Formats: sequence, structure tokens, C-alpha cells
Amino acid sequence: MNTLSVKPGDIVATDFGLYEHWSIVTDKLCDQGLYMLISATKRNGTVIEEPWNVVTQGKKTIVSNVSSLNTIDEMLQKARTQIGRWKYSVTDNNCEHFVTWASGAKVTSNQLASGLTGGTVGAGLVAACSENPTALKLLGGFVLGVGIGVAASKITNKSS
Repeated sequence: MNTLSVKPGDIVATDFGLYEHWSIVTDKLCDQGLYMLISATKRNGTVIEEPWNVVTQGKKTIVSNVSSLNTIDEMLQKARTQIGRWKYSVTDNNCEHFVTWASGAKVTSNQLASGLTGGTVGAGLVAACSENPTALKLLGGFVLGVGIGVAASKITNKSS
């Protein structure tokens, strides 16, 4: 976070390699003087408001070009209602679902949709191009396609 300028209400994405973790910058500072982030995590199984460094784990983080339909106060209030209540699920209630929900946008996950589309295309290509499309080959094509689809769905930086 050395050169990243953030403010409450910003939506940030942390690059964890294959996927991005989405969080909302809150109006609270941790004891290190950094903004807290609120997000839904598999690590906690729910929504939690945590220090910047705990969430980002030193990984590259960008301010997204995604904006909230709600005011900052409305978004933070809505997000905080789910602390300890949101049941994390990669398919139904992941970090991107949470952030889009709290921001008032259509609840969706582009990473999930792109991953499933990529997986379907990958398996379809294996089926079309292979003389003997075994279940293992189809699964391999699906997994590769999921990875490509999720990686291709990364969000863009506001400052780009």
C-alpha cells in the first residue's frame, strides 16, 4: 500500500494470482494507521472488517473502476450488517458477490461467470479436438478453461 491512495468507499481488488479478492475500504483506521477493509472471505467463512495488511497479505492491490450506487455511508452500513452473518460460498456468496451487494449493484461475480464459461469452452474444445475425449481429458480442459476465464476477468484500475 506504499503508493496506493485510497479513501473510504473505494472498492479494491487484491491479486492472489489466479483470482482477485474484492474488499471495501472502510472509514476506520487500524493501529498501524492504515484503512480497514471489509470483505467476505473463505479464510473466515463470513464477512469481517480487518486491517489492510491482514486482508491483502502484502499482495498487489488496486483501486477498482467499480463504483457504488449507494452513498459511502449506505454501503458501509449495509456491509457491516453482514459481519459474522454472511455465509461465504465461492459459488453463491463470495467476495465479489458481497461487494456488489453492498454497493447496490446487481449481485454477480464476473470471476465466477468467466471461470464457468472458460471451463465449458475448455471442455468443449477437448471434446471437439480429441480423438478419444476421456473424462480425465475433459476435466483437464475444464480446469484449464476455468483458470483462463478467471484470470481474464480481472478488474481494471481507476488510475489506468
